[in-house]
Amino acid sequence: MINNEQLQERAQVFFHLLGSKILPLTDAKAHLYMEDPAVREVVRAIAQGAGLMVFDTRENLHIVSQAYDSVFATSYTHMKSKYRLDRKKHFYLANIIICIYLAEIDKESHIRVRWEEEGVSYYKLEELVTKVLESWKARLDEENNFAEDWSIAIEEIYEIWNDDFSMYKESKSGQIDVQRNKNTRLGFIYEAMRPLADQKLIINNVRELRIIPKVELYERLDFLYHDQNRYWEIMDLIQETREGESHAEDYPDQNNGL
Repeated sequence: MINNEQLQERAQVFFHLLGSKILPLTDAKAHLYMEDPAVREVVRAIAQGAGLMVFDTRENLHIVSQAYDSVFATSYTHMKSKYRLDRKKHFYLANIIICIYLAEIDKESHIRVRWEEEGVSYYKLEELVTKVLESWKARLDEENNFAEDWSIAIEEIYEIWNDDFSMYKESKSGQIDVQRNKNTRLGFIYEAMRPLADQKLIINNVRELRIIPKVELYERLDFLYHDQNRYWEIMDLIQETREGESHAEDYPDQNNGL
C-alpha cells in the first residue's frame, strides 16, 4: 500500500503531463512513467477518472480526452470563446478545414517526410477547401440526401465560406496578417487550425503562410484515428472529390474552344 507522499509524487507525473499534453520520453517525469509500473498505474487511474487516456509512442507521451464522458472534452461553447467561432456553422466549417488538411498530409511515410519539411501553404489549403465545398454543393444539388447521409452541414458551411469571407487582405506593408483579419478565408483557416497549434501538433508559420505537421500529429493519427471507420470514410470522401476534380481537368468538355 502506497503512502500519501508516494501518491503525491506519482500524481505529479499526471499533472505535469496534463499541463504539457505531450512530453518527450527524454523528459524526467515521462521517463519515470515509462520505467515505473506503479507510476503508470496511478497516472492511468487518475486519467481514467477524468475521462482522459494516456498513451506512449517511440518518442512521446500523450494525454488526450476520451470521446465521451470526459470532464476535459471540448464543447462548442468552449471553442466559441477561445477560438472566435461565432456560430455553430463556423465550428462545423473549422472541423471540415482540419479534415481537408489531414487528408492532404496523412499519407505514406515517405510522403509524410515531405510534408514535415515543406508543410501546406495557406493558399493551397484555401484552394482545396474551395474545391471540396463546391464539389459537395454540386453533389447535394443532385442528391438530396447527400448531406444527411454524411452528417455534414454542407449547405451552411458552403454559404459561410463563399458569402462571409473574402480571400485575403494585405496590410499597408503588403503583408497578409491572418491573425487579425478573421473575416477572410486565410484568417479563418488560421482560427480553424489553432486547436492543433495549441496542442503542439503543427507549426503554424504565419510569416510564410505555411502549416507544417509535426511528428506528434502523426502519432495522434496513428494511435487514435487510423482504426476508426468514420475517419477513413471522411478521408476517402475528400480524396474522391479531389480525384474527381483532377479527372475533370484532364478531360475537359470536348466542345470547348471549337
